[in-house]
Amino acid sequence: MSKRILLQAFMSAAAVAAMSGCHASSAPARLTTTVTAVATSPTPTITAFTRQPCDLLTPEVAKKFVGEDAQRQLSYDARPPLPVGDTACYYTGATREIEVSIFPRPTDLTAPVNHFHVIRPDNRVDAVSYEAYWFGPGESIVAVKGGLLISVKVANIKGDWTDQDRADDIELANLVVPHVG
Repeated sequence: MSKRILLQAFMSAAAVAAMSGCHASSAPARLTTTVTAVATSPTPTITAFTRQPCDLLTPEVAKKFVGEDAQRQLSYDARPPLPVGDTACYYTGATREIEVSIFPRPTDLTAPVNHFHVIRPDNRVDAVSYEAYWFGPGESIVAVKGGLLISVKVANIKGDWTDQDRADDIELANLVVPHVG
């Protein structure tokens, strides 16, 4: 019992001393600085090498480009609906869509890609450090890496491509292509 009383008395004395300022700190006074940060959308990071499109196009990546309402789609909006399949990953939001596809490069280097001759010098994307080409009039990017074609697209759902969509295509390609392997 007496140990309990002594402990309570000691704790009470310590509390009174702390509140009354009876103790002196040898530490220098603390300087407090307030920093105001502007909230920005962080660029999602991908760390592993993969050939799986949905490992590259994660929900976080989709939300960055499409918006918080991004939802993964298992089929394309067509009549009849077409399944997305294992070679692509596709998200839509209220006004935008995003897609990453990975498929083998044709053995004939002059063969068309999705019925179009994409891999031509005049389609080259100069804004990236790897081999990549514009598909159509800036509709998407097709990159060539390790015997694969990696297609990335960010666009308005209505299909009217803007300069922002093209800039987003380049940003998405720079995020995705280095991690295909």
